[in-house]
Amino acid sequence: MKKTLILSYTPRDNSNTKKMLDFFIENNQDKTEITFVDLAEEAPDLLLKENLNLYVNRNFGGVELTNEQQKVLSKNDKMMQQLLDTDFVVLASPMYNFSVPATVKAWFDAVIQAGKTFTYTETGIKGLCENTKALVLMTSGSDFGIEPYKSVNFATPFLLTSFNFLGISTEVINKFGMVQYADKSEQMIEDAKEEIKEVSNKWY
Repeated sequence: MKKTLILSYTPRDNSNTKKMLDFFIENNQDKTEITFVDLAEEAPDLLLKENLNLYVNRNFGGVELTNEQQKVLSKNDKMMQQLLDTDFVVLASPMYNFSVPATVKAWFDAVIQAGKTFTYTETGIKGLCENTKALVLMTSGSDFGIEPYKSVNFATPFLLTSFNFLGISTEVINKFGMVQYADKSEQMIEDAKEEIKEVSNKWY
């Protein structure tokens, strides 16, 4: 059975993003082995002074770490291994202040590891997760699909660039304007469910 890694940042009560994710799980839980990571409960370690230097020394300098030093990196290494072990990734997150929530960014900082999920070649950088596919489920209160906000939607380009860097082909289901078009929000969720079905049918 194919494996699916679900990354959820949906802590808000009555989250519209969570409604989309819940439908994905309900529609596919019998078709795939799911690993669920709640990024609001289990945040990756930020790259601060100690762990950043240990990571750089290990992954770029070839330094062999002690057991104690390795433990400092163990949480992020676990998340990186979860990515390497999966066939599909579903990332569910709202847009916050034009971009992704901090813990979502921290997840990418945790899993983008030289020598593990990407490498350097004579022709440039190569992602090492080419057999993995991803789906992004995202909502926002305002409509970031049209100007004046379309040009300041930094969330979608960041996610696509980051997954692509890892070699992961990605599809995105954005439902923008949940507050701005409150009278249409329920229909937008229903539309998202149909789009989720289409992706699911291709995957499983």
